[in-house]
Amino acid sequence: MITRKLIKSSEEYASSIFDIKLNEEDKLLTKDELIDKSSDCDGILSSLTEKLDADVISKLSDKVKIISNFAVGFGNIDPDAAKKRNIIVTNTPDVLTDATAEIAMLVLLGAARRAKEGIEWVNKKNWKWSSTFLMGKQLTGSRLGILGMGRIGRAVADRARSFGMKIHY
Repeated sequence: MITRKLIKSSEEYASSIFDIKLNEEDKLLTKDELIDKSSDCDGILSSLTEKLDADVISKLSDKVKIISNFAVGFGNIDPDAAKKRNIIVTNTPDVLTDATAEIAMLVLLGAARRAKEGIEWVNKKNWKWSSTFLMGKQLTGSRLGILGMGRIGRAVADRARSFGMKIHY
């Protein structure tokens, strides 16, 4: 059972090798719906939105052998309750490190260079040239403070260094 929509190609691939139950409406399932819909499934592919706590896990069918969480952590799953039921729990650590670092740089560049304002002016087709128009801030030589130098922090720092930024953490 896949609890939330995936990209179409992933759903098609999974369906080609497994007998899959999809959440076609992509709605958050209640605890009772999750228990009911997974009753004849060998595994559950959950997202971080599903709370598989001890109560839910205790009511899952004996057929369920694995809960795979497509999220970096598994704070939404009670691993001790799963272990008591001999259910394997997996997650996808590090899957979002690069994507998150890239988005952090997108936000940083967008803010520094006033991208939102620039796009609005282009769409309105109503700008007048000026040497200081939407000047923004140059990243080269700027300082970037990073709180937490874990996987994502290091990935952001690597990208920021390529812009000549000074990193502080």
